[in-house]
Amino acid sequence: MIEVLSKPADQISISDIESLIDSQVPESEQIEFKESLPAKKNSTDPWIEGNNTIGNQAKDKILEEVVAFANAYSGVCLLGIKESRTKPPVAAEISPIPRCTDLAERLKLVFRDCVEPQLPQIEIIPIKTDDENGVIIIRVGQSRLAPHRVTRTLVCPIRQSDRCEKMTMRQIQDLTLNISRGLERLEKRLSERSERFQQEFERIHEPEKSFGIRATAMPVGDEIRFDRIFRHRQIIENLCEPWRSVLQRKDGTRIYDSIDTEPTHWRPILRGARAEYFSEENHPQKVSEQIYREIHCDGLIELGHLSGTYTHQERQILSLSPAYPLVLFANLIAQAHRVRNQAGVPMAEYAVEVEIHVRGVPAIVPWNKYRISSGKLAPGMITFPHYSLGDSDEGNDLLNLFYRDFLNSFGKDIGPEENELEIPDWTS
Repeated sequence: MIEVLSKPADQISISDIESLIDSQVPESEQIEFKESLPAKKNSTDPWIEGNNTIGNQAKDKILEEVVAFANAYSGVCLLGIKESRTKPPVAAEISPIPRCTDLAERLKLVFRDCVEPQLPQIEIIPIKTDDENGVIIIRVGQSRLAPHRVTRTLVCPIRQSDRCEKMTMRQIQDLTLNISRGLERLEKRLSERSERFQQEFERIHEPEKSFGIRATAMPVGDEIRFDRIFRHRQIIENLCEPWRSVLQRKDGTRIYDSIDTEPTHWRPILRGARAEYFSEENHPQKVSEQIYREIHCDGLIELGHLSGTYTHQERQILSLSPAYPLVLFANLIAQAHRVRNQAGVPMAEYAVEVEIHVRGVPAIVPWNKYRISSGKLAPGMITFPHYSLGDSDEGNDLLNLFYRDFLNSFGKDIGPEENELEIPDWTS
């Protein structure tokens, strides 16, 4: 496996670049090498000459090479790798790019401003060979928003074999149709999970007075495929780790002391594995609380929590800790990130869906010491907007977006006493 394609960005080092050269890796459908910044014949790019600007020729060529990967099957463009003169040419030696860290930041702006629609996932990673110079890795995932075009040249490029080609109108139409079909499959799969979730209530005592939370992460594309799950020791071990904490960013306060009950005993299910925890009462075949985790061979991950009523001052009430959905969401996206890394596709995009179903009586979101707003959730189904987990630095932003949406769902908003949340070391 080629490390610059499969490793998480924060784990790539100069040794991975050297391994690429030692293995004499050729250009392919997913790898492109550039010895330097492209420039017109008999000229040098201004950045290479020591200026602080990138020439238009370099911008256009790099944009088209990378966008071509996004319109195809993902890929990586390496700046600062010289090819051999053999047939086919292969990675031969490192040709350091000046001020690679500064250039990487400039290129991020170029991709932000010169591609439409914007690429949902792109990583630009400088790997230094000395104090300032080095190799730049530009890595992009297969895009659900394709086709993309470069606004400077108005070209929709696509990667074909080891070349970047301009897409024909027929190719653009076919790609648009295929992307649409893929999104339809995604919606169908999530709809099936929603229907399946309703069956989980059958285990709860008095299911007509209960609530449930389902959080599902599903790969947008088809890059993730495991032959088996139940006997895949590394996947199961990672999912068996204790629940991750969620902190308030300002003062580091944990918003939930712990989730003491967690499913750890796994069993095989059709093309997947499942772990469950039940809190039993004196009702044959019925439970007062259920927590479960599932993972499937196609990379789908689901976390669920269901609970019935309890007696308070001679009343039957439902109580939903305001921190619980946030901890569930945080753990879901952290696990999705680990699964895509284990599958060797760290740029695989996940769609995240959350729904809360309240049955019979309102669910009270009580006052709490974490300064998270309290309120009530009326009986019914709340399906939150889909969230997209793409780049590895998006986790905390995604959590805070869900945090706001969750409060909005029962008529509240993030107040002045509430601060942003974070998942410590969520990519580890």
